[in-house]
Amino acid sequence: MINSVFFDELYKQFAWYDSVFTPVVKNCSSEFFFDGFEYKLASISTNMNVLSQNDTFFVTKVKINSKNDVYIRISQDAINVILDKVLGKNNRRFELTEVTELEARIITAFNDFLYESLAPNFTIEPHRRYNEILHLTYFVKSEISDSAAKFIISVPKDILSPKDINPKEARFEDKDFASSPVEVNLLLGTTVFPVADIKKLDVGDIVVFENSSSSEMTLVCDNIVQKFQVKPNLKIIEPYDIGGGNNMDENTNTNLWDSIQVDMSAEFDKVKVTLGELKSIEEGLIVDLCSVYDNKVSLKVGGKLVASGELVIINDRFGVRIEKVNDSKQPQETPQAQHQEEAPQAEGPQEDFDYSDFEVENQ
Repeated sequence: MINSVFFDELYKQFAWYDSVFTPVVKNCSSEFFFDGFEYKLASISTNMNVLSQNDTFFVTKVKINSKNDVYIRISQDAINVILDKVLGKNNRRFELTEVTELEARIITAFNDFLYESLAPNFTIEPHRRYNEILHLTYFVKSEISDSAAKFIISVPKDILSPKDINPKEARFEDKDFASSPVEVNLLLGTTVFPVADIKKLDVGDIVVFENSSSSEMTLVCDNIVQKFQVKPNLKIIEPYDIGGGNNMDENTNTNLWDSIQVDMSAEFDKVKVTLGELKSIEEGLIVDLCSVYDNKVSLKVGGKLVASGELVIINDRFGVRIEKVNDSKQPQETPQAQHQEEAPQAEGPQEDFDYSDFEVENQ
């Protein structure tokens, strides 16, 4: 069973272990070998099995009293990192199964030197048995090495006197930045449309998003996606005419493609809200976002922008009154084209979108 209180204690003391052990490790390495090694304390744990999986270690055991030892374990990969830096890279890779007596003496001498340098931080009772062992795992990397390797210092927990290092007192509070703006995306909802109706969208049409609520939006900011409650803006409510319709002809689909249903979404693109509003969203409060309602809303199908307009509320759902329709066949205007007369338009209905504009799934 994991003692969560104990691990919370270790977490608070991590900075102390890092501040006491890491400088000693670095200084010993620089004095015994050369400068140019980087050491990072990666973890403090009581579980040795997890830390030593898939690694082979050269182990030095130092007796601290009649019943306990300190262990310094340098992985085979770490020894290669050190030897490559000290002796220069060569084709021979160090293997613990083929270690020479000279290599063993060098590694043991370094481990002994490291223990002697750490010993002033230990308080050892001569005849006491220490049962709980801490394993401090370091990663070592040299300036010429492409990878980092580990070594582990294992010491009885009770010979140490770690201190909780309290974080620095904050100089500012959240409220100090409440009015600072940040850019976010706000998703309003989705609906399903036949391809034929999308191609007939026109300025002045109103698209109602069935999968929406005038009291809810979804915020997207970096990796954060969160629904939140909003205070509906009464100024953008449109009358609901139960007998009305739209100007899109019914039963005019002449082929299977036109009758396929696709998802259309509505969203504000990169609007600015304050950090105070974000804080309210995080706390689950109802947010008044009157400042964003004047922004244009984009209508997208499969990520493609098809139209944009102003936000309205109809029957407690969000809708968009279209002000601009994107024509995928409209050529980009060039400087040469600006001086040419406009070609006469062919009579008859024109389709705004290619069939290839959208990716659809068969229903």
